Amino acid sequence: MPSILALDPGYGNTKVCVDCRTASIQSAAARPRSIGLAAIGIKTASQARKVTFDQYRFAVGPESWHWGDSISSRDYSALATPERRAMFYAVLSELLPPGEYSSDLLVIGLPVPLLQDQTQAEPIFSNLKAYKGEHAFQVSQVENSSKASYRLRIDRLKVLAQPVGAYADWLLDNELRPRKGGAQAEVAILDLGMNTLDLYVIQGGRVEPRFVGGGKVGVRRLLELLTGNGHQVEELDAELRAGRLRPAPTDVEAWLAEVLAVIERTWSNLRRFSAVVPTGGGSLVLGERLRLALIAKGAAVHWPENPITANVRGLWKWGSRVRSTRET
Repeated sequence: MPSILALDPGYGNTKVCVDCRTASIQSAAARPRSIGLAAIGIKTASQARKVTFDQYRFAVGPESWHWGDSISSRDYSALATPERRAMFYAVLSELLPPGEYSSDLLVIGLPVPLLQDQTQAEPIFSNLKAYKGEHAFQVSQVENSSKASYRLRIDRLKVLAQPVGAYADWLLDNELRPRKGGAQAEVAILDLGMNTLDLYVIQGGRVEPRFVGGGKVGVRRLLELLTGNGHQVEELDAELRAGRLRPAPTDVEAWLAEVLAVIERTWSNLRRFSAVVPTGGGSLVLGERLRLALIAKGAAVHWPENPITANVRGLWKWGSRVRSTRET
């Protein structure tokens, strides 16, 4: 049974970690429309996953938009909506076989800009309490009548800033042992997601407020530089992931320049940090362009094994480390 769960409800990907194993899906959802027998003799447009719980029914993940209009809001208030819970359940179903489970603790990572606005964050904290307690849900393909059934009980919740996860992933190995000299290192986390770039610095287990910042220059900014031709952002994002959408080098360089400008405003000298850790889907999209640009500015870049799941792996490590410390 997984005693610790971690959830990173990103706007590009929803990520979950169980026992240091991670899975993710594109953060997309729709209310599937029934078409009766209209597709008889022919395949439907996609095989999106269907998640059913309480009175809700959602198509989630890649190509869910084929089944109905997208309801994937990028407003911070959407982080606690039923469709977000559906994405959480869908990712859990990739990590766990059908059955009954219990968890001592669910660690949830939230965006830094949201946490900086206490007025906006407090109602979301209240709504996140829906994750605590009993969960009963079913997961299947939209067309498939065969459903996998789950029951899950979550006893406690803990909310952290998403970049704290990347810091913990850098600091702790899979056996939760800290890296040599890591505890006192000054580590800068650069989290480039779908909506925002979050900047966060931790030293000795404590955040340094003067180095916390960011801006709305995530992957969506690159997609806005391209023509949508009536396509939803989720569709363009899927095309970008699959390599079928290839932005012009000038567009990528323009986006990188915006990202570097935001970094410069908060971190004027990257040489001071023991490590600079890029995470998030945007870091993966920029790849070597970002790594070399940071090195050129004097950064000691530590590139995670998987920038997309580094946050959620670290959130799980943090929760597991805290739990093991309390038990000893």
